[in-house]
Amino acid sequence: MVESESQPSSIFYYLWLIILITVGIVLFLIIPATQTDRNVAARTVLLGLSASMVAIPIGGLIAWVCRSRGMVGRSMLLATIAMLMVPMFIHVSAWDAAFGKLGWLTSSQGQVLVPLVSGWTAAVWIHGIAAAPQVALILLIGMSIGSRDFEEQALLDTSSAGVFWHVTFKRLWPLLILSTIWITVSCAREIAVTDIYQIGTLAEQIYLGYSLGINSVGGNWSPNQLAEAGEIGPRLTIAIIAWLTLISIFLFIKLTDIEYESHQIQPQQSRRATWKQNLTGILVLMTLVGVPIGNVILRACFFVRPINGVATQSYSIGQLFAAVKKSTFDYQDEFMWSGLIALTSATLILAIATLFAWTARQSRRLQVVFAISLAITCAAPGPYIGTFLSGLFSNLENGTFLHWLYNYTIAAPVLANFLFCWPFGALIVWFVFRKIPSDSMENAIVEGAGWSTRFLQFGIAANKYAIIGCWLISFAFCFGELSASHIVRPAGMDTVPRKMLGDLHAGVNEMTAGITIVTASTIVFISLVGWTLIWLNRSHNGRK
Repeated sequence: MVESESQPSSIFYYLWLIILITVGIVLFLIIPATQTDRNVAARTVLLGLSASMVAIPIGGLIAWVCRSRGMVGRSMLLATIAMLMVPMFIHVSAWDAAFGKLGWLTSSQGQVLVPLVSGWTAAVWIHGIAAAPQVALILLIGMSIGSRDFEEQALLDTSSAGVFWHVTFKRLWPLLILSTIWITVSCAREIAVTDIYQIGTLAEQIYLGYSLGINSVGGNWSPNQLAEAGEIGPRLTIAIIAWLTLISIFLFIKLTDIEYESHQIQPQQSRRATWKQNLTGILVLMTLVGVPIGNVILRACFFVRPINGVATQSYSIGQLFAAVKKSTFDYQDEFMWSGLIALTSATLILAIATLFAWTARQSRRLQVVFAISLAITCAAPGPYIGTFLSGLFSNLENGTFLHWLYNYTIAAPVLANFLFCWPFGALIVWFVFRKIPSDSMENAIVEGAGWSTRFLQFGIAANKYAIIGCWLISFAFCFGELSASHIVRPAGMDTVPRKMLGDLHAGVNEMTAGITIVTASTIVFISLVGWTLIWLNRSHNGRK
């Protein structure tokens, strides 16, 4: 393959990315929008850009450390993969346990129900920290495509800093734009952070408008935000979905072609880590992993006891185990419902994505359809999916089968969960199936093997470990979904994310910290097992 074709910095890549971003801006301008839509769009974009100012520098440092050889680099890569699966409400709990209204740091300052950090600052920080591993993954993929010949040659003429600004940065700046877009999309479709800190983004205003329809209590929201929640229309969502559909089709097909033609997307590790990389890695690991874990552990250890008639704050490891045990018992019904919904949704994602990925391997039209499905479901805010399904089934007559299915089973939460989690789970399955060697397929066709035989032999049997891994990763992701399925839960059915969101409004106490530890450990363990199975499948088949 020609070098210019494999570089993300090709003129073709730049040109189309700029065109698509321009189309998005023009599209938003030509679609009539109310002042409310503009206000919500401005807050959403501003939150995304602000979070990007946190996520991109940290994500760049993560990618830099991950490319080095050594224990710190391997630990950073493992932590990055693990944090990709941590749901947003876990991030909220981990940081609010320190600076929230009941945080240990707040208590140590003698404050009572007065958070040290809240509102916009807290939302930007948490969204930025949560997005940093995602930015790192995008940059690692970009740096893994093509060779590093240009950078190595440039090192002969200038310093490493000069190489970064004049060579590496020019290769990666489209990926930085993509990262900013992705962070903004995340801010537009999630409600965990914005609901706690009352930031009126697109998803939050849709959810708030739905809540006002069934509950007259507005909480501490301002009158303007409550008015906007009742007036927000579908134009803004339609514009975002249309714009992201164009970008996603291009990026998906471009990345697919690069990956297929180069036969691999593999991290290119540089020389052994320098002391600067090791020190940076340790500091970033402490920020991303050590501090949040320490926050929830310290909060779970907290208790108050009387000493000489005075209430005194104390910490105990025994209190930690007691909090974990009690919170697990209190959440056992929620774990059951969350597990059942996630199991069903992950199975649907795997089944449909497997058939779709196999059929679309050699069809550009089906690839476009696949990219459109990813774009629409990724661009649609979670509450929009929930309210759409709720409105779709709201006119069902009593006594009908669909009415029973919607009001008394997990069908609606599963469907909402499936739509919200489809982009992530399906994309993993797609790139697993893209690794199937074409020459083996061609030989099977010559020997007379039919479609079903090839699918079962080369698609299922040859990738059985990877398929199980994809299911586990999808299950972990579906388990932590909150924004979409929350709205369509039948009466009497609650999930772990929904109950935790409610508890977080009152602050992170010992029980909330305990269930945070249990939930985060469960999701991370399941997802790491899934990634391990995918890696074992790749090693077993001798693929890169």
